[in-house]
Amino acid sequence: MMKTFLLVNLIVCVIFVNSDKGKPLSLPQLPYGVYRYNFKGILRCNPTRSNNKLIYEFYLSKKSANTTEIKGNITNLVPFDDSLDLEFNLAVKDSIGGWKENAFLYKSPKACSTLKKFLGSAWITFMDSLGIKNASCPFPKGFFKLAGIDTDTFKNTEFPKSFFYGTYKFRVMYTKNNEVYACFTFVIEVKRTWETE
Repeated sequence: MMKTFLLVNLIVCVIFVNSDKGKPLSLPQLPYGVYRYNFKGILRCNPTRSNNKLIYEFYLSKKSANTTEIKGNITNLVPFDDSLDLEFNLAVKDSIGGWKENAFLYKSPKACSTLKKFLGSAWITFMDSLGIKNASCPFPKGFFKLAGIDTDTFKNTEFPKSFFYGTYKFRVMYTKNNEVYACFTFVIEVKRTWETE
């Protein structure tokens, strides 16, 4: 009984002595709240295709003054399935125009099912635009042309409805055993819902 009491006191003491209330939390120094977004660009992680087995070649196209579409194609040399991991890595633009890498990181197994869950109803619209009806996982091998999908479609996703305002490089990777199967980056501006362009 005495040993347990001393152990608990030691743990409490160590926690108290090592806690530093003066240190700020390592969260971005950005306002937070409900947002709207603007797609600013789509980049390849690597200008050359390297040895990716899933090749995403997307670009933004202005359809009208208020409508921007994502167009391009996907080449799956292997099926996009749940044997892959899904990784998100967000870099945030700082106050002097540089990028703070690894501001937010996310990794999940079962890439196909996880992405489908995140995209919500936008998954069906995205797959329809690729010419794939009743799409589920796995997403098959082949060449798929993206006819054009309005960026507003992605408002109907299961991503958080509140976030830190700012400009982000949102890198998406599919990996397996530390091998990158696909990598592409969206540049997205997250703004307050009432802000104008």
